[in-house]
Amino acid sequence: MDTMFFLEVIHPGQLLFALVVLLFGSAFTLSFLIGSKTEVVKPLIAVLFVILFLLLGTLAIEFSAAQTPSYTYGAFASLSEALSTHRWLLFQLPLVLTMSSLFILMVYQERIKEKHAFVYRGTVLFSIGISFASVVVIIFESML
Repeated sequence: MDTMFFLEVIHPGQLLFALVVLLFGSAFTLSFLIGSKTEVVKPLIAVLFVILFLLLGTLAIEFSAAQTPSYTYGAFASLSEALSTHRWLLFQLPLVLTMSSLFILMVYQERIKEKHAFVYRGTVLFSIGISFASVVVIIFESML
């Protein structure tokens, strides 16, 4: 199979972004369990690291010449072009919130289950939830 044909069919940035969506779903599910089961903290940290690297990879591909702008297609090209700036602003949110969740989880690790860490558990859950929601909004905006 020719490599150029493969890149024309599947854009690498879209593939990485699809993996981000899938992994954010699993991270969101795992984040509900960090208060009751400390065994999920290390897998959650691993999933968040993978998400962070995929987001950075998506960012690198988008800024390189490997992918054409996705807002030039279809009948809604002008609306999609206007929303592209909004998508970039939304894209920053999962980056910052994933890093902050990773920082909290790496500092607390298994101690996040303790009673005094209630605010930090809530912060991790909120950060992952907001990141997941912003990724879903980016997907819906990209369809225009």
